[in-house]
Amino acid sequence: MFSRRSLCTLALSAVAFLLPSRLVAAQDSPRIATVNPAKVFNDMKETKDLKQKMESDRTAIQNEAKRRADDLEEAKKKLTIFNEGSEEYNKASKEVIEKAVGLQTWQELIKADLARQQKAQMKNLFEKIEQATKEVAETKKIDLVIVEQKIELPSDPNTMGQITVDQLRGLINQRSLMYNNGKFDITNDVLANVDAKYTGKK
Repeated sequence: MFSRRSLCTLALSAVAFLLPSRLVAAQDSPRIATVNPAKVFNDMKETKDLKQKMESDRTAIQNEAKRRADDLEEAKKKLTIFNEGSEEYNKASKEVIEKAVGLQTWQELIKADLARQQKAQMKNLFEKIEQATKEVAETKKIDLVIVEQKIELPSDPNTMGQITVDQLRGLINQRSLMYNNGKFDITNDVLANVDAKYTGKK
């Protein structure tokens, strides 16, 4: 038979043996968080400022397009004054062609330049969000950050009736998480990080 002292010693030894392994297990458990980059992208101050600038640029482009289109219409009206085949007519006809080609070329150049700017801006903003996520995660001692995409499924029966099975499947497949209680969401922290850096540079 074991004495009471022996049993106590054995129990304490067992606890001492198990304690380190539990501590190691706790240390090995990864700390995981979520972030919604789409929300950060839409809500960050730099995005809002860029949208305002784009609206201003779009207005200027529309005004320039109208000016060029009006010039073309004036050249066409001028063409009707002269007799076809005359030197004045040929000169006016050449002017119409030049203005028409110039307008079309200008429109294509503007379209290509806007697409280039938007792609560069989008890439730049995403890289800032990615860096901010890394910094927040390191500060909070987080090991893994999962991207959360909150794709809402149609709730209106009419909308459901208009989409195909493949479209619905595509919406479902875009969901990155099934459930998130928000306790480990760092979206607002990432947003605060990028906004602080942007405001500091202004």
